[in-house]
Amino acid sequence: MIARSFTGLAAAPGLATGAVLIYRATAAHSETSADPATEQSRLVRAIAETDATIATHEAALRAAGQTESAAIFAAHRLLLNDHGLRERAAALVREQGQAAADAILAAAEEQAIELERLGDAYLSARAADVRAVAMQVWRALTGAGGLSQRLVTPSIVVAHDLDPADLAGAPRDLLRGIALAAGGLTAHASIIARSLGIPAVVGLGDEILAAAADARTMVLDGDNGLVLLDPPADQVARLRARPRERAPRGAVARGPVTTRDGRRIRLLANVASPAEARDACAEGAEGVGLLRTEWLFLERPDLPDEEEQVALYQAVAAALPDAPITVRTLDIGGDKRLPALPLPREDNPFLGSRGLRVCLSRPEIFLPQLRALLRARAAHDIRILLPMVTTVAEVRRTRALLEQAQRQLVAAGRPFAATIPLGVMIEVPAAALNAGRLAPEAAFFSLGTNDLTQYTLACDRGNHRLADLYQPLDPAVLRLIRMACDAAHHHGRPAGICGELSGDPQVTALLIGLGADELTCAPAALARVRAAVTATDTRAARDLAERALAAEGPEQVRALLGHTL
Repeated sequence: MIARSFTGLAAAPGLATGAVLIYRATAAHSETSADPATEQSRLVRAIAETDATIATHEAALRAAGQTESAAIFAAHRLLLNDHGLRERAAALVREQGQAAADAILAAAEEQAIELERLGDAYLSARAADVRAVAMQVWRALTGAGGLSQRLVTPSIVVAHDLDPADLAGAPRDLLRGIALAAGGLTAHASIIARSLGIPAVVGLGDEILAAAADARTMVLDGDNGLVLLDPPADQVARLRARPRERAPRGAVARGPVTTRDGRRIRLLANVASPAEARDACAEGAEGVGLLRTEWLFLERPDLPDEEEQVALYQAVAAALPDAPITVRTLDIGGDKRLPALPLPREDNPFLGSRGLRVCLSRPEIFLPQLRALLRARAAHDIRILLPMVTTVAEVRRTRALLEQAQRQLVAAGRPFAATIPLGVMIEVPAAALNAGRLAPEAAFFSLGTNDLTQYTLACDRGNHRLADLYQPLDPAVLRLIRMACDAAHHHGRPAGICGELSGDPQVTALLIGLGADELTCAPAALARVRAAVTATDTRAARDLAERALAAEGPEQVRALLGHTL
């Protein structure tokens, strides 16, 4: 017997088995309503109750060091407490006699439609958030249960999409995994699933909903984006026998990591906060390969000053004493916006002002960050990583601003480092193609495979309709990785990988074969990747890379890696 299989995006790692639970979050029209005064009071209470619930989720995630997920709930609180949303719902109750439950949904829908009409990808995503918070208020008013009330046995939830609150509020012992028709790797459900350690596959398409309707059990492989319906026992056994299941747990392995034949591979962590840096240390990280500084800026009405930024870098460095800390400069634009720094509307923000482009255009924002990094470098091994680099001129302009920042610190009498390594992210195809000219200007390369994939294949990684095209293992992407690594090595520079691929132990040998010297991944993935490195033979890895580069497409590459059953 062969199970029905579906392939989507590997959004959160792990292997899960459980009963199939199809979940549809729907709201029915309220048939009755009390007098407007009563409904107004109910509306106010329900909004307050919802706000408290969201605040609880946010606080729990912040306490766990999951700042990226916490920021999602912080944004939801801002939307919930938006004066326009509250006033419109109150007006529908007061002037049209609507029940409070109907009014909050109607007000949110009006607001969401207005956001979608603006034609901006970022604002369209916020429309979904407005609907999500309104649904929470509706449940508080009607007593309707969410996902947590539907989970009664250990299950894998199949849905079109899931609200962040549904995920955060679900009982962890019963929610084994999630399989979503919609979504991408940067969707809210994917981010929160990774934070909570819930295996997830997204972008499966609506056919998964129909196929799962008559299925009883499911196996979900969050490492490889695979979903199996009613699989036979031997197929499940083969999945469980894969190397990731043999990753060491308990006592954490530490120290330098080498392949079987002695090639040194540095294992670093991808973090956004001191708490995550402490997690990385506990998991045996040799340093931080990517500190995402934008989370210090997000969901706040003002910009962090220089002192606040220095404190963050020093706190992260203190969590990993004597280890290298690579700090990515402010990376906003595209799907990341700052309330305190409005960006002009663009028809295609992912191809507009993003990353380093924004910083170079706003030196009043960039210079305080550069000064903070130079000051933190005086006592710690801090390194700078520039995102969204396209040209050599951009790197040279950054160096000129670094020199200006140094002069400002001299004038202010502040201690700082005389030099600081300046690295370049390779996530634009032009940067990979021009890597031979960028390498002399950079101290190191870090390849961001998420953006490199979407730009190379011209498909938005958050668009579930293009999930079949967004394939990081496409040979075209692999050729650019090889090209960048070769250019780095030719000029004596190290090359690292910091995208989703770097945390997948099934891909570790391929990345080593392509030339990666460093792998940066989430702290939770370090043990599995370490085990994969130590099991790798460099010569065999290079042979694997050559065969992958010669493959016709990502399906053949996955077959080479043993991804198919």
